Amino acid sequence: MMRRRIIHVILFLAILAAVLYSPLTSYLLKDFLTFKLEKALGMDIVLGKARLKFPVRVTISDLKVIDNKSIAISAETAYFQLDMSRLLQAKVVLKCDIRNVSIKSGFCNSLNGLLKPLGVPPQDNYLFEDINGTITTKKSFFSVDDLKGYGQNFRFSGYFKRYEGNKVDCDIEFDISKQVLKADEDKSGMFVAGEAKNGWYSTRLSLKKGPDGFKLEVRPGTN
Repeated sequence: MMRRRIIHVILFLAILAAVLYSPLTSYLLKDFLTFKLEKALGMDIVLGKARLKFPVRVTISDLKVIDNKSIAISAETAYFQLDMSRLLQAKVVLKCDIRNVSIKSGFCNSLNGLLKPLGVPPQDNYLFEDINGTITTKKSFFSVDDLKGYGQNFRFSGYFKRYEGNKVDCDIEFDISKQVLKADEDKSGMFVAGEAKNGWYSTRLSLKKGPDGFKLEVRPGTN
């Protein structure tokens, strides 16, 4: 009896290993992640080569997110860690680490409009060496927690949540390098944080959307 159980366990582990390390599994998991994220973002996602690493870690090369205009986000490499235990709760929870990110098109225009009152010149794109956070999707709920991004000229941290009925709750601390501003103009008065600290201006942006529309609040950061 004990011997039979051991054989069953060994067979189960062998089948599990074969499934997890099969080249087909990485493509199926990649399609599953793509479907969930496209549905949550309302955008098309194009993924390059996928590699699966035990237990459920997917490495994607050449990530592109496309809005209704053009490529909104592109990244050289993206790492996704799927929390299998949350699937039993009908949740998809992904820990994400995205490298060498370029934000352009509609997202870029939105950032330009948001940062223009702070004295930031319009950018053709926003470059980040690394963006990471935890994505959670469940029915009509979508969130990005522990969101952090680092770049030479911009960095940010905070969270974004979207609830049923398109209600939005977003709180982001955004830092802008002093080098981004024109050297011959004093822009410090346009930043709610006042003088730059360690070469960075810091401001906190809180965006909420409810029955009465969007409400944007700008207040000092903690840089």
